[in-house]
Amino acid sequence: MIVTPDGAVAAGLLPLLWAAAVASLVLAAALALVPRLSLLSPILSTVGGACALALGCGLLTTGSSLAATGGNVLGMAALSVRYDGLSGAFLIAFGLSAAAAALSVVGEQPRSRPEGAAFPLFLGSILLVLGANTGFSFLLAWESMALLSAFLVVGLRPTRAVVSAGNVYLAMTHVATAAILIAFAILAAGSGGQLDFAAWHAAVPNLTPVTRDVVLVLVAVGFTTKAGAIPFHSWLPRAHPVAPSHVSAVMSGAMIKTGIYGLIRLIVDVMGGSPDWLSLAILGIGAISAVMGVLYAVMQHDIKRLLAYHSIENIGIILIGLGSSLLLQAHGATELAALALAAAIFHSINHAAFKSLLFIGAGAVIHATGLHDLNRLGGLGRKMPVTMLTFGIGAAAISGLPPLNGFASEWLTFQGLFGAAGSVAVEPLARFAAAATIGALALTTALAVACFVKATGVTFLGLPRSAAAAAAHETTIPARAAMGFLAALCVGLGLAAGPVAGALTTVARSTLRVGGTPAARVAAVASGPGSGEAATYAALALGLLMLAAIAVVAIFSHSRTRARRVDTWTCGIAPKPAFQYTATSYSKPIRLFFRRVLVPEREVRVEYHPGTAFPSSISYRSEITLLLEDRVLKPVHQLSLRGANFARKLQGGAIQLYVAYIVIAVLALLLWAR
Repeated sequence: MIVTPDGAVAAGLLPLLWAAAVASLVLAAALALVPRLSLLSPILSTVGGACALALGCGLLTTGSSLAATGGNVLGMAALSVRYDGLSGAFLIAFGLSAAAAALSVVGEQPRSRPEGAAFPLFLGSILLVLGANTGFSFLLAWESMALLSAFLVVGLRPTRAVVSAGNVYLAMTHVATAAILIAFAILAAGSGGQLDFAAWHAAVPNLTPVTRDVVLVLVAVGFTTKAGAIPFHSWLPRAHPVAPSHVSAVMSGAMIKTGIYGLIRLIVDVMGGSPDWLSLAILGIGAISAVMGVLYAVMQHDIKRLLAYHSIENIGIILIGLGSSLLLQAHGATELAALALAAAIFHSINHAAFKSLLFIGAGAVIHATGLHDLNRLGGLGRKMPVTMLTFGIGAAAISGLPPLNGFASEWLTFQGLFGAAGSVAVEPLARFAAAATIGALALTTALAVACFVKATGVTFLGLPRSAAAAAAHETTIPARAAMGFLAALCVGLGLAAGPVAGALTTVARSTLRVGGTPAARVAAVASGPGSGEAATYAALALGLLMLAAIAVVAIFSHSRTRARRVDTWTCGIAPKPAFQYTATSYSKPIRLFFRRVLVPEREVRVEYHPGTAFPSSISYRSEITLLLEDRVLKPVHQLSLRGANFARKLQGGAIQLYVAYIVIAVLALLLWAR
């Protein structure tokens, strides 16, 4: 293998970090199969993730790139990778998620040894996806990532429900792969059989407009399916609840970001942008995914399914940034386009931090109680104070509250939308779409706050609603360390939003191939709506002042008075868990307000004491209708099954039938030739 870094700074350190990451993950997979050494596998996986994180930071801060070329794989083509600034930004998201997820299971036994070996290989496949420099290398790493993640979701001893979730995931991920494969084949044919991304970029001007549009559509479908955006999201809320929590953390924190990375790499870097109709489509998919994702999340009572729908929401926010960037780029507003693209990349990193934190926290809750249902939890804050604190920080970050990282990237996304809505260079229809998306993003933020007030409050506050919740215990020290690391990142990335956004804007400008000086960039941002960076710093300062005021009040109160604990007054009746809000009752007002979209169904059963009008028990069941899945995807699925059954009947195994097919085909050709 030949490693050729660009830049003097990278000459020594960056190749070593990349080699250390790959070697650590490969060795971790090997040790996972050795009984006495299997506990070392998560430690080495943590090291591999940390090396990837350091590599990403080095690529981002130094402006260097790193290339490596290996021998032929199965005699087909060479394995080639190249990591640049864009790769570095997504390596940061991958590295922090992978390191924390692996750290959280240090000392824990996996469900099986093959699954223990598959996890570091899964991490290695994502590492290769983010650096693949040719179509062959990308598809090899992409398909490895898909199969390994599917195996980790299903496991060796799956239940019927787990098998069903795995089948849906495999079907959707191979739809994505098929679309990407066809797009790659068209690009390879247009470049004279070349597989290198740089050759494809050079050949794009030679493509016909129709061919270019076909490639763009296939790329958009393939990568948005992997990202889990609506309407290609059906696999995501099925796979996450059944996967181990540390696997869910990496799948949501890093794997679905490879879909975003693919969109930016292929549409922005290779294809050089997109027409208005595709930019508006991406913007619309982002807005719908954000609003519907968070709306469905509010209705969920399974803690991991709730987090899965929030992944759809945040992918929508990232696509909003990407769509507005493409729109601005097409109309020459390159400075604002770079800002919007930087917002999308920044939110990808931020989502990796707080969503990995939340999934690890959810795993700690499930490990301590054995429960997924929020309605059976409660009172865990006294038993699990560290988990409650870190989960609360993650909940505040994903809700977009200052001074945390989620606020910083969402604010930059708003800036991109304001720029698109107010730019005179953009068409009126596109300006209206950007303005409407501003409202959708604001609604998304409000619903996210409501959802995580429910998730955090119902889980950690109040009285336990079950014996399992009452007997809960704090999670392991490595898991607490992983959550503390991610919580610190949520705070740190928020406080350092200015420098981070500046570095990511440089990466975005390079990806968009934008010229100009940093001074021009600052002037363009500062003149935009909301005063750009100045408004961001003002909001962060306000958040810090609020936190300082709360800390001063808390310290002053604690120093002057002793806390006196008494039971909540409930009219002389001892407080009971039944008196508390449940997840169902908390979300009911939202469910009623959005009833035309959610189409809720409920069933109430009342049993009475014999011979009296007094109820002895009341059971309540409430469900929402997933319009897209129930009204569109399920009928399409049934139609495809009917087509497959019909095709199976055509292959009856009788030689006479096959001879008849040949005769019919020959006659059809003769008639067509006439």
